[in-house]
Amino acid sequence: KPIMNENNINQSFKLTLEQEFQLKILEESVQKISHGEALSLLIETSRLLMIKDNVIKDLIKSNVFI
Repeated sequence: KPIMNENNINQSFKLTLEQEFQLKILEESVQKISHGEALSLLIETSRLLMIKDNVIKDLIKSNVFI
């Protein structure tokens, strides 16, 4: 069960139509890869999301958004 679904996401945080299309292509692509490849991609995606979080925190800390 997903943590966030369409019912509890703020309207401004929903995916654009283009992003939904890209997600559908990704869903179809991962059906063709091995379990090991999927795990590697999951770990790399998690790492990149952590880096993204750090960048956002640093930008907020340095008042770039204000």
